[in-house]
Amino acid sequence: MNKPSDLKGCQLLAGIPREDLVRDCPSARILTIRHRGTIYRQAEPNRAVFCVLDGKVTLSRLSHEGVTITTAALGAGEFFGHALSGAPEAEDTATAKGVVSVWRVPIAEFQRLLLHHPVVSWEFISILAWRQRQMELRLEGFAFKRTEARLAETFRELSGGFATRCEHGFGQHLRLTQQELADLVGATRPVVSTILNRLRAKGVLGYNREYVCVRRIEDIEQMIDS
Repeated sequence: MNKPSDLKGCQLLAGIPREDLVRDCPSARILTIRHRGTIYRQAEPNRAVFCVLDGKVTLSRLSHEGVTITTAALGAGEFFGHALSGAPEAEDTATAKGVVSVWRVPIAEFQRLLLHHPVVSWEFISILAWRQRQMELRLEGFAFKRTEARLAETFRELSGGFATRCEHGFGQHLRLTQQELADLVGATRPVVSTILNRLRAKGVLGYNREYVCVRRIEDIEQMIDS
């Protein structure tokens, strides 16, 4: 079992006594995944639960027609893995964006941990409920908001609400391609590319094929309210 300090990226796990984690989750491990590394693949059997401790993880699905769509971009403290829903095999592919640290534990051990910690169970439900609410808001945005506003909201969500900033704007670069951004905001890549080009020309952000970095956060906030 890793040190409690290694779990500081997840407030829920970091708050559980080390001896309880060792007792209930003896097989739990912290994995470091390289950029673009695959954590698991769609259709693979895997009875494990994962939690992002550092970095970003994208979830994507491959259709029968061979088209891949990004369905989520997860940050520190978020749990994922098809075992949570009881599915016998993975319904999506989880990929590291940048170097990522994740906590992995067999579902049976994670269930035992929750049974022994009712308060943690409630906090876990709250995390899942927040994620569901974010999805509902995204669906509402598809129906009622312009693409520019949806894109700005995605920037804010993935950056942690602009809580921290580096010299470039964000506390970290958002390692997402234009196609991944387009999938997340429900638009086509050419539409997103046009918006990004316009914002770059205005000096609001910079980007390349691998990441986006916001320079003028205030302008992005204004786009959300427009």
